[in-house]
Amino acid sequence: MSSVPSPTVNRCPDLAALSRAAARDLTTDIQETLRTQDRYTLALAGGSTPERLYALLAAEEEGALPWSQIHLFWGDERFVPADHPKSNTRMATDTLLEAVPIPDHQVHPMPTHLASPDAAAAAYTETLQEHFADRSRTFDTVLLGLGSDGHTASLFPETGTAEARRSDDAWVRAVTAPPRHEISPRLTCTIPTLSGARRAVFLVAGEEKRAALTQVLDHADPSLPAAQIRPRDTLLWFVDAAARPSSPE
Repeated sequence: MSSVPSPTVNRCPDLAALSRAAARDLTTDIQETLRTQDRYTLALAGGSTPERLYALLAAEEEGALPWSQIHLFWGDERFVPADHPKSNTRMATDTLLEAVPIPDHQVHPMPTHLASPDAAAAAYTETLQEHFADRSRTFDTVLLGLGSDGHTASLFPETGTAEARRSDDAWVRAVTAPPRHEISPRLTCTIPTLSGARRAVFLVAGEEKRAALTQVLDHADPSLPAAQIRPRDTLLWFVDAAARPSSPE
């Protein structure tokens, strides 16, 4: 696998500024990319940190977006109904999808209505394979978060060794979150699928993320899942002052 692109770390004073900077970056990349290709593929992140970003994209505060050319995917999902309060799909629907004119057939949520996580993982693998020729070239941008334990998407430190995660031959897996997480059954794109993105954009806010962020950015623990994302071209971090107050690049 190719080497990790050098990360660009954008420090912001707070979550609001972080969200605006990320919205500006993403809007610019979408607009510029669609000058030379017909569609833009974006994998959404869950959790609370991206909510303000999605609201800004919905309001098009950083510029108009051609929603008819944008396809939305998800990097991971809790295995709960799509209207569940903890569903990543529901959060994105409430903050973004209900407010923009994106065609329904261009929105590709993980199918948690199926009978089991394994069945849903197999079905989402088929969805991704319909849109991407192989895992080496997947999304234009994947949005990611960082847990205080160093997890990203639903890839946890306890889930296999670092080498096993990097060499995983699956596109999507059903996984079980550690007991410290509220909802155990999850679906997640694997490290190779996420690393097939042209750009990986991490959004990290809050003091509770500081230790994990330091381990990842300062290369103290390369075994952490978040440290193993290796996009094809660009690795961006948008972090607030609570998570990264001051540290050498």
